[in-house]
Amino acid sequence: MKNRYQNTMKNPKGERTTKQLNPYILRFLLISIILFTQSCEKFLEVNEPTNQITQSTVFKDKKLAFSALSDVYTNLRANSMLKGDLYGLNNLMGCYSDEITSYTNQSLDYRTFYELNVQQNTSVVDALWVNAYKQIYAVNNILEGVSQSKDYLDESTIKQLNGESYFIRALLHFYLVNLYGEIPYIESTNYQVNQQAERMPIDQIYSKLIADLKKAEELLPVIYPTNSRTRANQAAAQLLLSRVYLYQKDWTNAKNYATKVINNSLYLIEQDLSKTFLKDSKSAILQWMPADIGINTLEGQYFIFTTLPPANVALSNTLLNSFESNDQRKQKWIKTLSNSQGTYSHAFKYKLNNKTTASQEYSVVLRVEEAYLTLAESNNELGNTAEALGHLNIIRSKAGLGIFNSTSQSTIRAAIFEERRHEFFTEFGHRFFDLKRSGQLNNTLSSLKPNWKSYMEILPLPERELLANPKLKPQNNGY
Repeated sequence: MKNRYQNTMKNPKGERTTKQLNPYILRFLLISIILFTQSCEKFLEVNEPTNQITQSTVFKDKKLAFSALSDVYTNLRANSMLKGDLYGLNNLMGCYSDEITSYTNQSLDYRTFYELNVQQNTSVVDALWVNAYKQIYAVNNILEGVSQSKDYLDESTIKQLNGESYFIRALLHFYLVNLYGEIPYIESTNYQVNQQAERMPIDQIYSKLIADLKKAEELLPVIYPTNSRTRANQAAAQLLLSRVYLYQKDWTNAKNYATKVINNSLYLIEQDLSKTFLKDSKSAILQWMPADIGINTLEGQYFIFTTLPPANVALSNTLLNSFESNDQRKQKWIKTLSNSQGTYSHAFKYKLNNKTTASQEYSVVLRVEEAYLTLAESNNELGNTAEALGHLNIIRSKAGLGIFNSTSQSTIRAAIFEERRHEFFTEFGHRFFDLKRSGQLNNTLSSLKPNWKSYMEILPLPERELLANPKLKPQNNGY
């Protein structure tokens, strides 16, 4: 980096010496300057900050380096597409597809998603993009800083920082490519390069995703670095790899990586559905820790309602009517309220919408049930119907459903997708992405939403980004 931050003073002889910065001051500057200096600007046109602390200064200190990583996780929970409030993918893509109905009369962004009136100047379209690339910038800063500080950090620290950073970079690009289509894959903090970044073909993006995730798998340990499951470990990288391969229809690799996750003794399916989303859930692979002691999840705060009609959103009748009558997920993960105003249901995976003495629920980002359904799908596509049924029925059994049996590959395929629908509703857009990757999106949504058009399978690129960087053009078709 060009600019260095030094605090100098004169010694008794009048010579200038460099004073060691207080670590708390460094941490404040790290948060304020390094990671999110571009808060008032668009990411891909950010200039180098004039008062930037050098990467080598920050990452010579192990505690400061992990503070930088901690701040990335904080922003993933609170200010990214993977946050749990009404402006995260849980709600936005639920409104966009067939999971959620919006009841607000205000012209809010999630109402725009529900009405299929998303445009290139819709503010949340810009926010999803910009915040993701800010966080990608932050982990690229960590990767570059660590590479310059190897003489000061021990090997396990270097592996941990790099492994988690590669994982987060892949995770964010994964959601970006599935939302926007062709995008830039940003791998440095060089603002001159990033200002001119071009969109990549989707196959190339997936190749880079896989490369980053394989690096993460190699570097990250099996066990978590803390007592909670709130930072990525090897299994998180393996599960995301299995999903990436599944989306690519690489059934063999999807199966292999899902098998690695299932064979990990750290993870078990919670047979008691009320435990799946607790902070101590045995099925959780990656969770977001709440902001403070006693705080629970954003999902609980924003999805649960106690007065009718709902002020914001409720589960759609289409989703509610799709469950089998004895499915315990409908009984345990959905709550229905009725009065003279009508009958409405909300997601009840997270039970708490208030503060408790100690936090009891953490937002679940990845969980082991996905690996079972990935195994079911990949085995079915490979012609291993018996194995597919075995893994499918493990999930059905947990939900209190009877054994599903068929010899038809297409029938089993449909059953797996229905199982994914009921297992992962309101979880970071699984339903929308499943419909899209399976080619069912247009037929499903056009029959439910008269305004649906086929080009809506991807969002428009933010208007401001196109103006700032003409190399991102052309705009996605239809917008």
